[in-house]
Amino acid sequence: MKSGGHVPGWVELYHAALLEVDYEKLPQSIRLAEEAIEARLAILAASGGQNEMSAIQDARRNLRALQKEMEVHWTVTTQRVRRSHPEFDGDYVVFVDANRHYVEVTDGVCRLLGYSREELLAKTIDDIADPELRAQVPDTFGEYVKQGEMEGTYSLLGKDGSRIPIRYRAKVYPDGCYVARWKPLNQESQSQSLKEQAS
Repeated sequence: MKSGGHVPGWVELYHAALLEVDYEKLPQSIRLAEEAIEARLAILAASGGQNEMSAIQDARRNLRALQKEMEVHWTVTTQRVRRSHPEFDGDYVVFVDANRHYVEVTDGVCRLLGYSREELLAKTIDDIADPELRAQVPDTFGEYVKQGEMEGTYSLLGKDGSRIPIRYRAKVYPDGCYVARWKPLNQESQSQSLKEQAS
């Protein structure tokens, strides 16, 4: 990150994270500060500098506290949206804005795709669609908006490159924002197999 040739150091990035008031931008601010601190620690390990080392330890504790505050915010946000949309409660729920960006996801979605929440909130629907379906995303999303509600099957792309088939149910609002509940088809198959074995 450069501005007019200036490369901010860990102290500047640390303070930027502390002063960030936008929870959507906070994950990146924390990540940049942590990366700068790690880079500085590598230098200090060879050159010494106990006073700065002490300051860095304090900064890392404060960043961890900030991370927890952010996680609490996300939890409260998820609970609030779930109360507003009880029909979409579940382990695999996503909230997407009109530009197809993820604005909230449940922990189950993170586990399913293999991404952290921070990583997913930096992505769009297009980014995790099966590459063979990616070109169709704008048109498909446009149909969602027109119809207001849709359900069906889809294929997603996990962080490790694996294809993940899901069944989805989505409700779209006039402004283009939508909420959807997913059900991994492999889990559905496993449940059906257990039922057949039990019968």
